Amino acid sequence: MTQEASIAPADGHGAQTPSPTARHWLEEAIPDTETWDLDGRTVPLSAHPALRKYAGVRDMARALASAQALIGRKTVGLAPLPGDASDDDRARFDAELRRLTGVPAGPEGYDIALPEGQQADARLMGWFRAAAHELGLSPGQAQGLSDRYNELAARTAREFEAQRGQRRAETLGVLEQLWGEDARGNTEIARRGFEAVAGRAGLDPAETRRILDAHGDDPVLVRLFHEIGKANQEDGFVGGIGGPAPRGQAMTPERFFAEVVFGGKGE
Repeated sequence: MTQEASIAPADGHGAQTPSPTARHWLEEAIPDTETWDLDGRTVPLSAHPALRKYAGVRDMARALASAQALIGRKTVGLAPLPGDASDDDRARFDAELRRLTGVPAGPEGYDIALPEGQQADARLMGWFRAAAHELGLSPGQAQGLSDRYNELAARTAREFEAQRGQRRAETLGVLEQLWGEDARGNTEIARRGFEAVAGRAGLDPAETRRILDAHGDDPVLVRLFHEIGKANQEDGFVGGIGGPAPRGQAMTPERFFAEVVFGGKGE
């Protein structure tokens, strides 16, 4: 027991005699009449657990001095600003908060890792870094947001592919009812017919692929381009599958749409 905790009277030889009953030093220092409301019940102040952890007066004094030193210390960037804060106060608050959270000095300070095998789009990445810096995101927050965006994009792509597969299966079902066992073969003729028209229109393979991806599962368009494919094979619309026909033998688009699509007779 420390000196300040032992307050029993000394004997004739100068030594201190221990108390007959072991009492906490706070019980000797604070009268029982001093009470405190603790979790809705009244207890003696000397029994307060926040005080009981100190071994003596010296320990309590040191803790009090340390707590007192924190009072009034600058907390800009940690404490919320009042509603009537000036623009200068808000600017200082933002600067301090960015410093505390590690916001880079500029957008180029964000090092964003992408999923394995994914290539960065320079334009999108530049926009993302600029937006993260404008919003005051920490590097960890920016990386977390990028990770979640990529997870959403991957999940959306999977869902889209599944929906497209379902639409294609439904389209094939419609065409099988129309064409029976010739459905798959006629669908291939439709694809070739579309590619023939796309080539005459000057579309490159990538543009042709995008249109097929977007509209190739529409039963009406498949039927339409099946007719184009048949004309391609039978009438030399673009010289068959192998390449363009001589100009004098090719069926003109006007004649094709007049005779095949609209059922009339071309000139």
